[in-house]
Amino acid sequence: MISINQFIRIDRRKSDPLYLQIAYQFINAVQRGLIPVGVKLQGTRVWSEQLGVHRKTVVAAFEELEAQNWIKIQSKVGAFVQNPSLKGRKNNGLVANSFETAKKSAFSFNKSFIISSPFEKENNRLICNDGQPDYRIIKTQELSRFYTGALKRRNIQSDIGNYAVQENAFFKEQLSYYLNITRGFHISKDHLLIAKSREMLFYTLAKMLFNENDIVLVGELSFFSMNMVFNQEKVKVKTVPLDEDGIDISYIRKKYQKGDIRCVYLNPQQSYPTTSVLSKARRKELINLAEEYDFIIIEDNEDFEFNYQKQVDLPMATNNAHGRIIHLGSIGKHLHPTFQLSFMMAPPDFIAESKKHVSILNPQGNFVLEQALGEMIIEGDMFRYQKKTIKIYRERMLHFEALLKQYFEESIKFERPANGFAFWIEFQEQISLVKLAQELKKRDVFLPRICMYQNQKYTALRLGFAHWTLEEMEEFVVLFKESYNGLG
Repeated sequence: MISINQFIRIDRRKSDPLYLQIAYQFINAVQRGLIPVGVKLQGTRVWSEQLGVHRKTVVAAFEELEAQNWIKIQSKVGAFVQNPSLKGRKNNGLVANSFETAKKSAFSFNKSFIISSPFEKENNRLICNDGQPDYRIIKTQELSRFYTGALKRRNIQSDIGNYAVQENAFFKEQLSYYLNITRGFHISKDHLLIAKSREMLFYTLAKMLFNENDIVLVGELSFFSMNMVFNQEKVKVKTVPLDEDGIDISYIRKKYQKGDIRCVYLNPQQSYPTTSVLSKARRKELINLAEEYDFIIIEDNEDFEFNYQKQVDLPMATNNAHGRIIHLGSIGKHLHPTFQLSFMMAPPDFIAESKKHVSILNPQGNFVLEQALGEMIIEGDMFRYQKKTIKIYRERMLHFEALLKQYFEESIKFERPANGFAFWIEFQEQISLVKLAQELKKRDVFLPRICMYQNQKYTALRLGFAHWTLEEMEEFVVLFKESYNGLG
């Protein structure tokens, strides 16, 4: 006999049915060896009393466990524990013991410099980030109706069962229409490749474009994920100085000759992390230099739709008659993360070949999600949500700017961002950002290392504002100021 409440804890806040919570936790306990095989379980009435649930819930859990062969019920005798995963797993007549699993590999493998996770997880009351939207604005319950509706379409079941269908043609048609309206393109679906994340697109570009020792130019401060992925292909990622007009094109002319450069990667709308915008003159100069020096431009416009200016410069890729610009972007950035996709826009021959690599990484694509997003575009909801959120984010940006000026005066310098979700803040005096993070943590505020930039030239933070309400950012700035004063 065994007391089951040692291993099962009911959580009524979860959406999972109670009987499944019981069943899953029981299975986990058996797999871990906490409940021995062959032991007799107490009756359902005892379970009901110990767990504080109705007896019918326990009966349903027993039925589920019996159906999966985790218990065997003998009439008028009782229920006995089984472990179906052990069947057939024998070595020299001995059942494999899960507690003897190797702690270290007996083989060599390649190691890399890739950071396992630049996004630390903390449970502090206020958490800073490098510029993320507020996923509370558009309710997930509202979004769920689009996904549910997509699942009900007649063509969905037949298409998603076909392994050859890697992408949703309907969505690509709608996305090309959406981009032609919002970004000034003149493209068809054949110019587009869809992926779950832009990191997936980075891997694809690395495989498609680069050979060992190829030179890729980026800003002296640039996007960490791209740098890590490209470096894995053993390309030479070189930096270019930045100023208020973006990357210095004259530096490239002085430093390199025709044939030296394979690619230039940049975000002309908002350089990461500094939020600087590439001027019109330098955009034209860079495109001309790409023709003269024979290199590719990768234009990453992740936050293009969230622009706070009255007049918005169109992407460089709208001037892509010679096919040298590869444009990266996202759709649904203002929605819940599960409703977000990334895309690449390039000439059709390059897209067709790139699709082979993405199909290996994600062979069945995101068919139902693409259907839902396509319907959101055609019904006008994508435009409606985007208009709603940008109004909120503009208000938050202006409020955050006012708070920084009020509390820090001459201690920091920054420019109001033209678009996106973050400020680039430079301190006027040398301080330790690590100690600043420690002071903030004392006040239950978490500042991740991904937001901190400190070297001989910079003592700066990239601070997101969009994920906070006005009240939350007011509280943060007060604690931020207290922590800064605490460094003295």
